Amino acid sequence: MTSLRRFRQARSCGRYSRDSLLSQRALSSRILFVAVLASSLLLGIHASAEIRVWVDDRGVTHFSDDPEAGPPQTQAVDENEVETLRTVWDDGLVGPTVSPGEASFGKDRVNRLLRGALADLKRGEVARADSTLRGVLRLDARRAEAHWYLAVLARARGRFTTAEHHLRRFLDSAGPNLEAWRAKAVERLAAIEDERRLADPEHLEGPLELESIRDEHFRVQVDARLGEVANDYASRVLDYLRDARTDVSSSLGVAPLEPLGVVLYGRAAYVRAHAHRFSFQTIGFFDGRIHVASPAHPTESLRGVLFHEYTHAVFREVTGGDRPYWLNEGLAEQIERRSRNLAVSTRSERAALRANIEMDAWIPLSSIAESFSGLADDEARNAYLQSVATVGFIHTKTDVSGRRRLLELIGEGFSVDQALHQVMGLDTEGVDAAIRAEIRREFPVWTLPAAKGDAPEPS
Repeated sequence: MTSLRRFRQARSCGRYSRDSLLSQRALSSRILFVAVLASSLLLGIHASAEIRVWVDDRGVTHFSDDPEAGPPQTQAVDENEVETLRTVWDDGLVGPTVSPGEASFGKDRVNRLLRGALADLKRGEVARADSTLRGVLRLDARRAEAHWYLAVLARARGRFTTAEHHLRRFLDSAGPNLEAWRAKAVERLAAIEDERRLADPEHLEGPLELESIRDEHFRVQVDARLGEVANDYASRVLDYLRDARTDVSSSLGVAPLEPLGVVLYGRAAYVRAHAHRFSFQTIGFFDGRIHVASPAHPTESLRGVLFHEYTHAVFREVTGGDRPYWLNEGLAEQIERRSRNLAVSTRSERAALRANIEMDAWIPLSSIAESFSGLADDEARNAYLQSVATVGFIHTKTDVSGRRRLLELIGEGFSVDQALHQVMGLDTEGVDAAIRAEIRREFPVWTLPAAKGDAPEPS
């Protein structure tokens, strides 16, 4: 049963009062975000079904579940260059470059696919990169670079067993040219063991012990077990929070007036403390303080979650609530993605939104102003994509003072339509129409997926 269905059943069975439901929604959109999108939105909306999306030179969007479909990915990567992207491992390195391999047709194809996957990772097209890397292993099961990057993506999803499997296969397959990366693989395997220990309730003995850390702008409490694993845990988390404050202030022009409370737990401790609050799995929420289930070692993933939740905290302080939800969630997602050097909205995501427009699956912004809780899984995914794309549109049409004023007007009691119109000259319906028009301009021609043997027909 999906998380959303469990949530709706809980509502219908009276497990939450209306006030409780509203406060649960106010806790944080991260709850729903993780339950529905942990392996879809952040990692690309088509990862599980291996649907590939691409746009040809004529601007025609294509969809296919054929792993061989699509144009050749030929974007070159300098053989001597080490890719420098922020990752969940927080070491500033994605991994090894693609070695030339043997001069044969098969090897050349694998190299081209690997280079294309690295280029996709740079653009934030993580789902496409994931699909391509798994396709590489179908062609060459011992290709070490593919195992490395699949371990990175698995770790980002919290799939420790899968990440460990690919790291061990990397160690089995890596040749002398990857010797430096072998040492890093061993380090990452050790880190996974730390993660498992903190996530395993059998290792959770005694009551939760929180160590307090005071800062000018934050009141941080850390599960003592986290500090036992990583000696620099507290200082790095404070650095993340200070970065979040700086980034949100520069983007929205506002910051909390009082120090903000933040509580970080090992995974098992978080579940024990808060599982009773929800009928589905969560990794964090905001209820006046930020609560986060943290990895054993501070990572870019944790950094992104803290940026996300901090944005919700600021939104609530300025507006007095969590609505409009599409704006609240869109801002938090935009801030998080930007903190991880990811595109705010990828081309594949916008192509999917183009398909939704064509197939009447676009959700009016006015209908997702209150919450996303009544949506089916696919609808919730689309609502997040629309929120991110819409906030990106608003960001391009306003400066920081305009964005601050937008939030302040909502906090002063003006309706969302009034606030939007004063800042942008558009109400909710106008913004909705404008973002749809922008997506149509980006993809002027769109085709339905063709059945085998049929030629695609333009819509």
